[in-house]
Amino acid sequence: MIDSIKEEDLNFRPVEHKKSIGELVQHLCELIGADMEIMSGVSQEKMVNYYRVVKCNSLVEMRYLLQKNFDELKKYYFNMKENDLVEKTTSYWGLQYSKFEWLLEILVHFTHHRAQLHMLLVQKKGDINIALF
Repeated sequence: MIDSIKEEDLNFRPVEHKKSIGELVQHLCELIGADMEIMSGVSQEKMVNYYRVVKCNSLVEMRYLLQKNFDELKKYYFNMKENDLVEKTTSYWGLQYSKFEWLLEILVHFTHHRAQLHMLLVQKKGDINIALF
């Protein structure tokens, strides 16, 4: 979907107080890394810093961040043993999940925002001919 976006599309925001296309793409690109940080138990302060550091200024930077975070997620989970998946970690706000449950949360989080982006692109461009499933 990112390949169908032009820089001039990034500010499209059909609903006030909701994310623009650019903000949504930024969030999609950062969320895998952010969720992995949260899964590892970092503090709220460190998460604020994470979001500041990963702020992208172009679609090229966003694509790079998405690929980097996806590669890190694959590497992390592919190197796990089966019993590692049941290890529980706690977020800074007290939510506790196993590593497997965190992976499901990351997947659901990503899928949710991917559908939002699809909807915004269809609103902006019409049929973009990209299937969600």
